[in-house]
Amino acid sequence: MVYWLAIHIPSSVTYSSLVLPDSAQRTARVYFSHLPAVLLSIAALCIAFALAGPRTGDATTKVKREGIALIMAMDRSGSMDARDFVEGDYSVSRLEALKNVFREFVLGEQTGNGRPNDLVGIVSFGTYADGICPLTLDHNNLVAIMDDIKVATQQTEAATAVGEGLALSVERLLQHESKSKVIVLLTDGVNNAGVIQPLHAADLAAANDIKVYTIAAGITGLAPMPVTMQDGSVSL
Repeated sequence: MVYWLAIHIPSSVTYSSLVLPDSAQRTARVYFSHLPAVLLSIAALCIAFALAGPRTGDATTKVKREGIALIMAMDRSGSMDARDFVEGDYSVSRLEALKNVFREFVLGEQTGNGRPNDLVGIVSFGTYADGICPLTLDHNNLVAIMDDIKVATQQTEAATAVGEGLALSVERLLQHESKSKVIVLLTDGVNNAGVIQPLHAADLAAANDIKVYTIAAGITGLAPMPVTMQDGSVSL
């Protein structure tokens, strides 16, 4: 498997709203508005394929595999509330899009290829990193805990401490004896908080034979952000 750390993967996709009159001309932006969500899903599938350790063999061969220990390091900084993903006819936040990828990656509800034999845990990070769920095989409870993760709304908690999130993930994995250990980093931006730099945390992971994969969310440039109006309604 390939060790890879990418703190920010730029995209050339531009967001556009699907809330348009039926008579309006459909532009290329409308046609491609679903592309970020598709690319996000493809990234998750590629990681799942790499973790599966594909091999050739005849139809009668059975291979007994030991599950891996996997920490999902999830960004909950303020920018994760940007609405540059489209699912169905609605725009969703970056955090909600990553949650949907997380759910399918772990449970495999649509593909049937979840991670039933793997210990999976969650670390979240904004300005600070927190251990949300320890490594567990109870994936339904894990996903329920993940659903409760919210975007940081307090300014003091809304920065992006990628290095802190990675370092805490490494610490959690070092407490277990699994032969194969992996961190999946789900983030939308560049480290701008904390005392630990992402590359230093990545070096610590590599020194302990922990592989790091990144799923990046978001587009390049400005993205729609929800704003609460005086009457309590939310506008982009």
